[in-house]
Amino acid sequence: MDKTLKEWLFAQASYYLEYLQPRKSIALLEAMRQMEPENPDVHRMLSYAYLQTDQPAESIKAADSFLQYVKPGTDTRAIKWIKGRALLRKKKLKKAAVR
Repeated sequence: MDKTLKEWLFAQASYYLEYLQPRKSIALLEAMRQMEPENPDVHRMLSYAYLQTDQPAESIKAADSFLQYVKPGTDTRAIKWIKGRALLRKKKLKKAAVR
């Protein structure tokens, strides 16, 4: 992928997340994931965007993908926080469905 295009897509996806438009961010990030499936940054941002759209299962999958592709020694506290929030949300949604 062209570096300039990649930077623009990341900037747009970040903008959409910052201004509470995670669905638009997901659309861009999913396209980027198709072009660069082993890019951990794409998976990290996807995990957060899915969390913001109440899609905890997708958030967890993206977090796991991030952990799979990230370089050893990278700080993973943020993704673990996102995954933890997604696990809690998934649990709450499951409880609500049972009632």
